[in-house]
Amino acid sequence: MTVAPLAAIFDHLRQITPVEIKRYYWAAQAVYTDPLFYILVGAILFVEYIRPAVRDQRVFSWALLEDFCWFNLDSVFKVAALPAFIGLLQMAYDRLTGEATIGMLGSWSVPARIMLSLAAFDLLQWFHHWARHKVALFWHFHVIHHSQREMNLFTDVRVHAAEYLIAQTLTFVPLFLLDLTPFAIMGVAVFTLWYTRFIHANIRTNLGPLKHVLVTPQFHRIHHSIEARHRDKNFGVLFTVWDRLFGTLYPSYDEYPPTGVEGVGFEPPRTFSPRAWFGDLATQFLYPFRQILPRRTTPR
Repeated sequence: MTVAPLAAIFDHLRQITPVEIKRYYWAAQAVYTDPLFYILVGAILFVEYIRPAVRDQRVFSWALLEDFCWFNLDSVFKVAALPAFIGLLQMAYDRLTGEATIGMLGSWSVPARIMLSLAAFDLLQWFHHWARHKVALFWHFHVIHHSQREMNLFTDVRVHAAEYLIAQTLTFVPLFLLDLTPFAIMGVAVFTLWYTRFIHANIRTNLGPLKHVLVTPQFHRIHHSIEARHRDKNFGVLFTVWDRLFGTLYPSYDEYPPTGVEGVGFEPPRTFSPRAWFGDLATQFLYPFRQILPRRTTPR
């Protein structure tokens, strides 16, 4: 097929794509092509190097490479599919609710609505996080995220696709209700994305006095702890208020326990073979289904 017919096909696809989806592609392009990505990755890796939570964990390791593979899958989804998914989600939301919004917020400034949306997002994420631990079916998928023994900035995107779509739905529906612009919605998504990378990193800090308000790398490491006394604690993603209100806060701010899930481990390949890494990802992706079908219980 020559270039001209291909160009005509793409032009036709652009013409028939609903504007509700197109606008999210435009917003995503403005956010995700920012060179700040490389600066922030370098900054987090540097802090991991000078102030590691686990001192004998190397910054560049096979575990980091394993989660970097997850990051690439996640990036493809975020750039190519997430904007379209959000657009379709908003089309469904508008049709089912008649484009309902909270009218009293119409006079609020965009920054004020964004702050409210972050609080609403965090509450829903707390609930979803809690459900992923308490509902056996959800846990089978969430265990992939918790299985990492060497926490790093890309562990955040070590998430099975099945639970990812549920999480994104819970994230964006309240943003529609608050009547934010597509660019503001994608901006909130990018902020939370980078903050959750920070709290998953191998960094020894609780942010001093901010630990009473914000989720920190130390706070979230407790959530990933392999030790039984830390189980089902610290579900918050951005703020600690929900764990305080619902009694799931672990009170110590000085512990840096080993992470992972007892009896579950996905050792990363010690090779650069693409086939080995594809097999590793496939094993993790299929793991929940193998647990569900024979009705076995994943160790907690």
